[in-house]
Order: sequence, then structure tokens, then C-alpha cells
Amino acid sequence: MIGLRTIRGAFRLPGIIGSATLQPERHGWWLVGLTVAALAVASQACSLEVGTSPAAAANRAPATLPTAVVVTSVAPADLASVETVAPAEAPSPTLAPVEASQAVTALPALAPLPTSTPTAVPTPTPVPQLPAQSPPERIIAPTIGLDAPVQPIGWQETRLKSGEVTSVWVVPDDAAGWHINSALPGHGDNVVLSGHHNMGSEVFRKIVDLKPGDPVTLIADGREYTYAVTDRFILPERGVPDEQRRQNAQWIMPTVAERLTLVTCWPYTDNSHRVIVLANPVQ
Repeated sequence: MIGLRTIRGAFRLPGIIGSATLQPERHGWWLVGLTVAALAVASQACSLEVGTSPAAAANRAPATLPTAVVVTSVAPADLASVETVAPAEAPSPTLAPVEASQAVTALPALAPLPTSTPTAVPTPTPVPQLPAQSPPERIIAPTIGLDAPVQPIGWQETRLKSGEVTSVWVVPDDAAGWHINSALPGHGDNVVLSGHHNMGSEVFRKIVDLKPGDPVTLIADGREYTYAVTDRFILPERGVPDEQRRQNAQWIMPTVAERLTLVTCWPYTDNSHRVIVLANPVQ
């Protein structure tokens, strides 16, 4: 089972940090393809630029000893006093006739048992999952008690304190956000959702507790698209070089196979890192 692991400066999750003054986050997700300057983010903002892709006796019978033969000695007799005795003629055995009533009755031959051929059980043909035609409407992760609505989200330009203009994702307070430039479920590409962990309804607060194998289900077009968690990463975001932030942003890029990517900030009392949860479709 794949556990939480370190990716280029990322570290293993030691657990949610205890009580401290909450620092609200501004959650933004950086657009792919922006320049290094556009990828820069204010230290207090929760924006998406998340980490480097990391890319299982023998048995023996005892021997039997032979039986011994015992010989008893006899004192010699006086040969002169020994009388020669002729052996008596042994009577010849006679055969008694067998009465008819004693004849052995032959048993009837047993009829062979009928043989039966087991009926082959047809193997059901898996029904391919239809690609969704609409954005996901809900996300469910029962192991962490997550059951929340999903809304499509875009981005807006924001001017940083340095005067630099960048674009950030606009994430709702009370729902998970589906990135409008990511894939729909069932289309064989990267389905990206982000959410707050310490603002509003704290929709994604507990995704850091997801473990490999945990199911995550998206509802779209009234159908369920279920994924199983494969990896979790915690990646440094604040104060890291631009190259690190570009590598972090690779997690929301298109993929060659279907994948669900969940993104939020961490830890609960700050927004200095990003949590990335990856999940593959359940066949």
C-alpha cells in the first residue's frame, strides 16, 4: 500500500497541528502555462501549485525387526531301548457333497451412477462506463464523512502586493470546485477538484486523512463514477523557488489516463503547503 511520501522537499504528514489561531486562506489555483512571474503567489494565499510527480515435509514408516528363533537341547536317549514304531497310515480325506441349498447366489451387478455435466455459468460482460456530459454535481468519500456539492469554477486576475498580476482559481466556500479546464468523469483524462480546508464549510478539511484504497465517488448525469485513492502528497508552496511551483502545478495538467485529483491547502492553522490526493477509476 502506498503511503504518504516525500516529493522534492515535501514531507510526511505528521498529523493535524493542534490548536492555534486560524489563518483564513485565499484559495487560488494557478493556470497552467503562465510565466514564472504569473505563478508567484502571496504567502497568505491558498493557491494551486503543487509538487513534483513521483511517478509489492516428508513421512517415513518405521522399519519392523525380524522375529528370533529359539532352539531347545534334548538329552540323547538309549538307542537300544528305543522301539521302532511304524507310523500310522493317515486316512485319506473325503469330499462331502454340497447341498443345493448351500449354493452361492450371485449378486446382481450394480448399475453405474448417472454422470451429470455441470452447467456453465456465463461470465457477465462488464458494461463500459458512459462518459459524463455534464460537470460533476457531488463528491462522496465515506471513509472521511465527505458528502458535498460540486460547482464548476474558473479564475480571475489578482494583483499581488508586489504589483504583479496573476490569475487565481475562485473556489466556493461551501462546495468543492471542479476546474472548468479539466476533464469530465469518464473521459480518460485528469478530473481536478479543489476545495477549502479552513474556510466556509471546510469541504476538503479531511481529504488529508484519505488512505490508499479509500473510495471517492463523483455524481454526474445521475451516474456514479467511483475512484480508489492511490497516493497523497504534502508539498511546500510558500517561499519555494518558481521551479518548485511549476512542478507543483503539473498535478492539474492533462493526463494520458483517467485520474481524479483533489487539491487543498495545509496545515489547518496555515496555508503554507498543498495536499494532493490522487485516485484511479475502479474497474
